Amino acid sequence: MADRFWNRQINRLERAGNNDFLLILTGGASAYATHELHHLLRRLRLESMRLRELRRTIFRLSACVPLMLFVASAAGLFGWHPVVYGTLAALFLLSLLLVAAVSYVRGRFKCHNRGKRLRCIIHQELERRRKDVGAV
Repeated sequence: MADRFWNRQINRLERAGNNDFLLILTGGASAYATHELHHLLRRLRLESMRLRELRRTIFRLSACVPLMLFVASAAGLFGWHPVVYGTLAALFLLSLLLVAAVSYVRGRFKCHNRGKRLRCIIHQELERRRKDVGAV
């Protein structure tokens, strides 16, 4: 039982070793040099901006869904069946695109839902180092 626990912990750390943000969340920021922590903060900020832009795009695309449903309904009332079929086909493709985009965002930006915590950990480590340098 204990071997299984340690194997699971080792596997988790190996996965985290490939992801700097996940490694900081699991092991702390003390293993990184100061310039690496500043670099990680910049990278976190850039990826957060990229994530915000992707979410905004996904929201705009999802706002088109009710509009497309309205167009399909209005075209159906007027008897324009090719427009109805085209709109419903586009709606289906848009839905597939939205599902793919959401799954991409969830997989690619896994640690960024804990971005505030990551920034806090890195800032605390940098502050601790600043105090240690000032005390010497």
